Amino acid sequence: MSYKGNAVKASRLFAGYKHEQQVKKLSELLGKPLDYYKTVEYDLNMLQTIVSVTHDVKFGENDELPQRSDFSSRDLNGFNSYEKAYHQLIEDIIAQQLRSTNLVLLGTKCKRIFVDGGFSNNPVYMNLLAKAFPGMEVYAASVPQASALGAALAFHQHWNSRPLPSDIIELKYYTTKQATLTS
Repeated sequence: MSYKGNAVKASRLFAGYKHEQQVKKLSELLGKPLDYYKTVEYDLNMLQTIVSVTHDVKFGENDELPQRSDFSSRDLNGFNSYEKAYHQLIEDIIAQQLRSTNLVLLGTKCKRIFVDGGFSNNPVYMNLLAKAFPGMEVYAASVPQASALGAALAFHQHWNSRPLPSDIIELKYYTTKQATLTS
């Protein structure tokens, strides 16, 4: 709901918990610290070695979202590195995100996607999201307490006579990488 009382389309896929559970499994299986995923860099070449599921995603008004990602049913012993397994995990989460977001985008002229929260700081997630939505502008918003900030901004004029600061939110733009893949 906007501050003017109008409906606003939004997509919320609560993938954070699923991500947390799968990262625990990866850490145990591959002997890495629980927060090791934070060190994993987006690797365009790695994408050639994982199972791409986003190209198979089809959507329509009556589509149902899967309750779990494909990753939870994958044999984790088949991964020879944490980085490869992590790219696959995020690819599988992005497939769910693609389905969820496409249901919201159906019939709109939306051109931008803004991501906040934990995934906005995840370069693997953000780059794969940009890859999944090549016709969209994808931004990571760096703002703590986004909901509280939004409420404060909506009522700003009623409690604060000073102008709004212009640097409240830092946005980072992600686009499909055009880098040349090495063989």
